[in-house]
Amino acid sequence: MSATNPTPGEPAPLHVDVIRDGVPTPLDAEEIRVTLPNGIVFHLRPGLDPAGSVMAAIPSDGPDADEFSVFVLRPGAANLFRINAERHPRHTVEGCT
Repeated sequence: MSATNPTPGEPAPLHVDVIRDGVPTPLDAEEIRVTLPNGIVFHLRPGLDPAGSVMAAIPSDGPDADEFSVFVLRPGAANLFRINAERHPRHTVEGCT
């Protein structure tokens, strides 16, 4: 299956070039996992838009976790934004039922 011409009804894999020392290595992937310097990992997967999109997600440690992660998107130019992620402590409200 070609990344640019998927079988109808099947999502196309993400096509990426991993570049090291200026040399690109092309890869097709179902998912890409990115680890930020602060240790937060986010996943990139093909989106649901048939014209092409990417979904980014930070896996959750569940509803009882002590903290949660959120994306921080910072605009740059018209075709640029920076992606970061932060951890925040989960606050509970005492006395609520």
